[in-house]
Amino acid sequence: MFFDGKFLEYNDEFDKGIKWHHLIFKDKFKTLAILNGNERIEKEDKVYISCDGVSFGGFMWTDKIKINDMNNVIKLFKNYLIDNNFTKCIIRNPPFLYRSHANEEYEYVLLSEGFSVNKYAITNIIDLSSFEFEKLKNSKKRSIQKSSEIIEIELIEDIVTGENLRDFYNILHSNRELKNVVPTHSLEELVFLKNNLPDKIKLFTAKIENEIVGICTLFIVKKDVVLNFYLAADEEHKRNRVSDYLLYYSIEWSKEKNFRIYDIGTSSVDDRLLQGLFDFKKKFRADGFLRKSYIIKL
Repeated sequence: MFFDGKFLEYNDEFDKGIKWHHLIFKDKFKTLAILNGNERIEKEDKVYISCDGVSFGGFMWTDKIKINDMNNVIKLFKNYLIDNNFTKCIIRNPPFLYRSHANEEYEYVLLSEGFSVNKYAITNIIDLSSFEFEKLKNSKKRSIQKSSEIIEIELIEDIVTGENLRDFYNILHSNRELKNVVPTHSLEELVFLKNNLPDKIKLFTAKIENEIVGICTLFIVKKDVVLNFYLAADEEHKRNRVSDYLLYYSIEWSKEKNFRIYDIGTSSVDDRLLQGLFDFKKKFRADGFLRKSYIIKL
């Protein structure tokens, strides 16, 4: 999804000022990899970043690529950086578990070619093939069952506008305001993204007596990977465990749609673990995996 021009387009539509450097790496017969990226000037450095405007970037490799082909692509990429006067490169990768053939060969090649890890975060991921309601703790099961009696979940399928998505967004904005942050996307940006990528962005509302009390936004990052980008609930309905039930419902929805993994999102800020958030996600059998950012100075 984060390689899709229809997603990246919102950065240009809302004038984010990003200068793109998207690359395709080929041999004589086929494409080996693609890389989304952009240029950024930091003091004296011309920096290649993969990628601003998205959660993460990095190389997307063709299936079953050989490690020596990976190595050749990274060497070619380093030459491109030098030839275009870049003095530094930062690559923000998703967890290795996102790859259909989960291994760390890509990371090995980056390290062997002079890259090093400069930043990391922990994200909580559920293996949907093994997720079962009965495996949750009894207290969590009781909470979900109780919430299901009063909460109604709806999936927004229609074209959205600033008007009909305003209540949805207000829940998100108010929730983030309590944490002294703002949502990554404005209301207008979220409307644009949903209408541009209707099959890759799923919006859920939780209602009590027809009032929106919680929201969930799923990004279909790959054909088998779901990323929970936003989960928020009205503080006044905290006792009804809206977030618990909404999260559980969206996990079950993803499993029914035959997705492989469900990423609940990061549980750390600036290398600091948010213990309460991490523990909340672990109760849904979501184990921690690293999102690593790699750097090389040229």
